[in-house]
Amino acid sequence: MYNSIVISTVHGPVRGRVVDGVAAFKGIRYGADTGTYRFQPPRPPQPWTDVANAFEFGPTCPQDHPDTGVDRALNPFLQKIGLTDNLPEDEDCLFLNVWTPARLSQEASVSGDGTDGARTDQPDHPGRPVLVWVHSGAYSSNSGSSPSIDGTHLAREHNLVVVTFNHRLGALGYTQVVDPTTESNSPYAESGNVGMLDIVAMLAWVRDNIAAFGGDPSRITVAGQSGGAMKISILMAMPSAAGLFHRAVLCSGATTLARPLDDALRTGRHLRVCAGLPGDAAVTELAKLPIQDFMRASLAAAGTSMTTFSPVIDGSTLPCAPFAPSALALSAHVPAIIGDLDTEAALFLAGSHDELATQGLDGLHRALTGELGTQVADEFLAALQDSHPSASPYELALRASSDLAFCVHTRTAVQRRVAWAQAHGGAPTWRYRITWRTPVDDGVYMSTHELDVALAFGNVEAARGLNGGGDEARALSRTIGSTWANFAADGEPCGRQGTGSVASWPACESTVAHTLLLTPTPQSAGDVDAAELDAITATVHGEVNWLEAVRAR
Repeated sequence: MYNSIVISTVHGPVRGRVVDGVAAFKGIRYGADTGTYRFQPPRPPQPWTDVANAFEFGPTCPQDHPDTGVDRALNPFLQKIGLTDNLPEDEDCLFLNVWTPARLSQEASVSGDGTDGARTDQPDHPGRPVLVWVHSGAYSSNSGSSPSIDGTHLAREHNLVVVTFNHRLGALGYTQVVDPTTESNSPYAESGNVGMLDIVAMLAWVRDNIAAFGGDPSRITVAGQSGGAMKISILMAMPSAAGLFHRAVLCSGATTLARPLDDALRTGRHLRVCAGLPGDAAVTELAKLPIQDFMRASLAAAGTSMTTFSPVIDGSTLPCAPFAPSALALSAHVPAIIGDLDTEAALFLAGSHDELATQGLDGLHRALTGELGTQVADEFLAALQDSHPSASPYELALRASSDLAFCVHTRTAVQRRVAWAQAHGGAPTWRYRITWRTPVDDGVYMSTHELDVALAFGNVEAARGLNGGGDEARALSRTIGSTWANFAADGEPCGRQGTGSVASWPACESTVAHTLLLTPTPQSAGDVDAAELDAITATVHGEVNWLEAVRAR
């Protein structure tokens, strides 16, 4: 049995279920059906007057190949990491989900024996802190409906209001189909960033509605992992997102990169060709292409990359790359936690364990030389070996790949925020590194990408195949969840008593970043892996004089 609760939103009333002290609202519409206006910014939904049941998640944005898609619920890899949602895919995908402790404001009406009446553990605030989770999958896959990110535990144990959501992905969200510099009045001018504009619309919905769910619209934290952190990086550079969130947690995906306009326009033309349309075909032909044909064409155009279709520096919606000086002028006042894991790349390279172990250091050196050039590869590998003298060739390969794909971006984002704050003022930045190693698969996965997501939400069992489900995993889960909750509540990651969060975590106050090593027993460190990251920073980011540019601004 469950009780139900009805909340009035700006678009109409919704009914959620109350189970074990948490009210869950799934599949609340925050935007109209995008299938009727493909490549255009989101539109508000039509208001409704009858109570809409919010009992089931809404559809996922189309992302699978219509001819070869797999059952996600039965996929062993997705089962391992807790991403086994298997919902219908539809362009009508602008839905969000809310979990909140069952005691809400007096405006809420409750059936059964649910409880109402005002309550907050923060008497100086009008409601509970709000955590909005931006889902992973780069810019092309996944959803806000995975078992690993169910918000029940965070809401119940940490007195948070938790929001997850779906939005447009891949070519549906990030295809630049017209040149906005010459066609600024076109309804398709912002087509390269409509997936991000969906997120802005969702945050506006949270601002306008979350108080009715017991949340505090002045304490909205955006948090996300991998592609979620990439999208938060983009949000922090978007003028339309300014003021819609007040803190940010970027896990394993902070990025300084966005697609240049010329490149995005070429990709849009290539999509037309893959769809069997002339490169100069009218946009409306592509916009009206049946969704199955569109997905066949878009996946052919994307190839194996998850970022072929990604946010575009179009001069208006996204004026500059994330963490550029103009972006920091927009968002440096937002406190941020930015971090990663020790051997992120294991999630992607575990299947090549034997090959990477056999190739040894010579094989790793050849691979790095091909990617970085001889001099940088020599310096990078030497620094890796100095920093981790007991690491096996397999671990060094994981660390090298992790540094290039994740860790160098984490550190650069932190350095840029700190440099800006020193020169112009700004909010604190905290840096972390998760070094706990999963016992699963005897040293193959180590501190792998995705390990932290289910732990942060307290959903250890949902990803037991990745974290092992043991006492250490649960201890780390308590630490991460409590720390993120503290940050959402107060803008500081520590300070509360008895929550299991870290006792002390200094913010980064110089370009030499302080780092918290997150394990079941957290400890402080300095600028972790500094030498190896120094060796590749200029090659990866190509901005040797960036700090001087910040100070001169």
